[in-house]
Amino acid sequence: MAQSAENEKLAGIAGEMFALSLDEACLYYKNYLNNFQVDLPLAVNFISRVTGESAATRSPVVRPLLEQAIKAAVNIAPLDPEILQIGLNAGVAQGAEVVLKIVQATHAEHDTFREIRKAPFKRFHADLRRACIAVLAKHPMAVRFADMLLSLDLFTGSPPCEALGRFNCPKALRLIWDKRLFDHAATLGDDEAAWPLWEKLKSQINEPIALSRAAEMHRRAGRTDEAVGLYERAFALDPLQRPYALRAEALRRPFVPDAGLLASKKVCIYLYSYNKATILGETLESLAATDIGPARIKVLLNGCTDDSAAVAAKARTLFPDNDFEIIELPVNIGAPAARNWLLSQPATRESDYVAFLDDDIYLQPDWLSHLLTVAESDPTIGNVGCKVVFPGRFPLLQYLYRHISFCTEEAIRASIPVPYMQYDIGLYDVIRETRVVMGCQHLLRVESLRDAPWFDIRYSPSQIDDTDHDLQLCLSGWKVMYCGTVTCVHRQNSGTSMRSKLDIPAQGSIMGNDVKFHYKWLERMDEMRRLDSISLNV
Repeated sequence: MAQSAENEKLAGIAGEMFALSLDEACLYYKNYLNNFQVDLPLAVNFISRVTGESAATRSPVVRPLLEQAIKAAVNIAPLDPEILQIGLNAGVAQGAEVVLKIVQATHAEHDTFREIRKAPFKRFHADLRRACIAVLAKHPMAVRFADMLLSLDLFTGSPPCEALGRFNCPKALRLIWDKRLFDHAATLGDDEAAWPLWEKLKSQINEPIALSRAAEMHRRAGRTDEAVGLYERAFALDPLQRPYALRAEALRRPFVPDAGLLASKKVCIYLYSYNKATILGETLESLAATDIGPARIKVLLNGCTDDSAAVAAKARTLFPDNDFEIIELPVNIGAPAARNWLLSQPATRESDYVAFLDDDIYLQPDWLSHLLTVAESDPTIGNVGCKVVFPGRFPLLQYLYRHISFCTEEAIRASIPVPYMQYDIGLYDVIRETRVVMGCQHLLRVESLRDAPWFDIRYSPSQIDDTDHDLQLCLSGWKVMYCGTVTCVHRQNSGTSMRSKLDIPAQGSIMGNDVKFHYKWLERMDEMRRLDSISLNV
């Protein structure tokens, strides 16, 4: 069930789902829907978890969640035979019998397809693409290979490839295929391709995911009222999807940052870097093009042996109106200790806020006024983060926000930080409370540091230290906020996200930090369990 691109994520979600009781699995699913638009791996795993218990599907608590998951899976993957069969069995896939017969009748080279489904897109997408194209050249009506090829295009953030133009779609499936093409274009934010398909299909579309994508198309075209109406339709069809309601409200009442806070609030901007001279220079150039008022800037060079010192020194001229200091350390002390070194500077105590920036990002011009406005809206807000995306013509979401999704004596985990294969089209341009935001660009209230003064150096050299620090704040009574009106373009080459480049030793380091995280918080497990998202007043 589900295509091979999901395999890596399936393992994590499936492991958590089946380790939880049925009630806990339902809460896990509801939490996910409270945070993100449903995706195929989530829906498939919840269906598998629930149907694994014979009485579960008859439960009045489980039944509506299961029905929502099945409908979502059928809408996302309308040409997958296994999902269609589940929809038929549940009575929520009208007309699927005909579709199923055609998909099966046009299927070709079954063994090749089985092998393709086993392979992860992240490592083998080029090989898989070639295999699909080769089969379609011999069997131009092979629906499942065309569908797989379109999924590969989505994975790489590309419009439908030339080979799909030669796909001879069976007439009875033309409407479904056009809907797939619309979903593809609208998911990417490719309005030029999506609008003609929407005009052709809009009277036939009445499912929430497609309506939400159409809403953002209308918003980008300046048709805000139509966008709100489409989101209201989507939420009425699927009231479990909290993001639709939040986005509709954000469109009704747009957030307005207060640029005056740049002058009235004292801010220190901290960066630390290790041997990324060229990228560091580009990040500082990006920072110089933003409005930061009189903020102080400190750049810590973490034992750099390349040209980072010269690059930082040259960048000093980009900030003629700001106090710009370079701190050079003789050795690389790792990310947590570098953060602590900067926090120990006298400038921290003299400031209202400190902003941490990674050395490999591009910044939005008015980022600081947005984050300050959110922080100043409530004196109990300790940290404000933003939306993080990968670079590219169609930016893929990299990180949004997290809560505690799994907390037992065997494991304590923060939730997945981003939905699977969703691009930045605007759905998450909202402001909401959360538990964890990404550390590549965030704003800390200095007052909150009395309760969480340091980033934990046991997570050196990197990863999880920012997650841990946000949870320290939450457990001390401070709020963590997500400000989706700010977009950070992060050229991430670390972590475990879909497009990161991570070698085996680095993976081992992250796994080790997961173990450290678990044992650090095990004695406070009951408190950690309360850091979910259902309880948030958002």
